[in-house]
Amino acid sequence: MSVDSTVFPADPRALTLEQRRAFRDRLQAAQRSWLGRLQHLCEVPPAEDFPAFLLATPPLRDLAQRLGGYQQRRDLPTGLADEVDRFVEVFADYLRTCAGEDSFIPLPRRAG
Repeated sequence: MSVDSTVFPADPRALTLEQRRAFRDRLQAAQRSWLGRLQHLCEVPPAEDFPAFLLATPPLRDLAQRLGGYQQRRDLPTGLADEVDRFVEVFADYLRTCAGEDSFIPLPRRAG
């Protein structure tokens, strides 16, 4: 399940907290699926309220595609493992607050 790019902004942080929560509610299947996978892909598993559904949105489609069929952290190339950890770090408070956010900057690709 993914979101149409005409509906979801290029910068996920442009949404209000209410809009973020509405997208989470709308993308419950993606939220459950990605959150379950991230529990096994991250060095430190994300909190239960982590916005894993963002991986089903256009701004993070590339990261989601590169995660492909990986199911365990030990199988990830080092650069991709670092990138998924950074994604979880950057968006940890996405559904909690809009205060003090920097603009979303696409994560750089690393050879891995």
